[in-house]
Amino acid sequence: MSTALLVVILSFAFFTIMGMPLSFTMLLSSIVYFLVKGDPLYLVVHTFFTGLDAFTLLAIPFFILAGELMVYSGTINKIAEFSNVLVGKYRGGLAYVNVLASMLFGGVSGSAIADVGGIGRLIMDSMVEAGYDKPFSVALTVSSSIQGPLIPPSIIMVLLGAITGVSIGGLLLGGAIPGILVGISQIIIIAIIAKKKNFPRYLLNVTFGRKIKILFGGTPFLIMPFIILGGILSGMFTPTEASGIAVLYGLVLSLVIKKGKLGKDVLKYLKSAMITSAAILMLTGTSSVFARILAIEKVPEVLTNFLLSTIGENKFFFLLFVNIFLLLFGMVMDAMPALLVLAPTFLPIAINHYGLNPVHFGVIMGFNLIIGLMTPPYGAALFTGAAVSGLSIGKISKEMIPFIIASIIILFLVTYIPETVLFLPRLFGVVE
Repeated sequence: MSTALLVVILSFAFFTIMGMPLSFTMLLSSIVYFLVKGDPLYLVVHTFFTGLDAFTLLAIPFFILAGELMVYSGTINKIAEFSNVLVGKYRGGLAYVNVLASMLFGGVSGSAIADVGGIGRLIMDSMVEAGYDKPFSVALTVSSSIQGPLIPPSIIMVLLGAITGVSIGGLLLGGAIPGILVGISQIIIIAIIAKKKNFPRYLLNVTFGRKIKILFGGTPFLIMPFIILGGILSGMFTPTEASGIAVLYGLVLSLVIKKGKLGKDVLKYLKSAMITSAAILMLTGTSSVFARILAIEKVPEVLTNFLLSTIGENKFFFLLFVNIFLLLFGMVMDAMPALLVLAPTFLPIAINHYGLNPVHFGVIMGFNLIIGLMTPPYGAALFTGAAVSGLSIGKISKEMIPFIIASIIILFLVTYIPETVLFLPRLFGVVE
């Protein structure tokens, strides 16, 4: 290990302990590295902006803005009502509604945090009012939120495709079945717990005609993912152009719902989209600098040699190592920065040395780190759930154990049965 790399590791640890945001931690650590090596600092600026110089990255702020516009137009209430009509009548109905609504809302927002703070909060409060345990309600809300980053349009999958060159359409389709499997596993857990704890039924006291109206009324809010994927798969537009179409659709829908007038409150959603986009793009730029340092120090080569010498050519053991490593790594670092730092290192090894399909391995990486959003001690979705509910992370985490175990089981199923990821991309001709 060179002196410069050791200094980077120590400075990264120091800035992290000081509580500095990760993007600035990576940036300052990179500056320290180049100062120690005596290289010109303009390399930091050049690499930062080169990392952002990708047309596909424009899709990220557009998808985020589209999600915010859909929320502004009334998506949360419509999806909640839609889910109530479908599954609310069963014992533990509101718990089922929570999972189904997260699955549907994931096709709009692509974000676990938006799910917990938006529709998840609405249903969580309804569950508590109906007599459900508050810790269980919050735990379910946090757990079901991880469907959002898996089910298209997924911001994480778009980012992964943009930084690695893997087919974004393939990654978006590849995450759909794993996301649905997570939802199904959570429904099974609810069915078991509902019978044991005698959860209440949620009876929606409306006429048949009203139910039909609710189902049709929710449809416009749920077709955006089909517009996005349909356009990409048909070749009508690129993923970046699809994100622009999504914004246009969200804007038109907002105008229709608001009767042609957008109130001043729309500025709050535009501001939220701007802040979130800036944070992600800042992370993208700084991680590009950090990734360059890793390449200069030949860290990928060292890691490759280590894996080949300890694991050998057995791809099953390699995948086991990757899953364990990423699950642990996801517990201490947020999904997006972890993906930005690790994907350029692990993906070439997986493709070149173990012959893995890039879409399959990309979804495995994304799934691992998405699980990290709900695991203690630093899961972002878990923190959001604690913030909006006022409960401690410890109380929530205890109730989440069955859901975390179920998600890990689905992860290993997806890992060792590639068709769970590749079936849809192959069906639509996105991958071979």
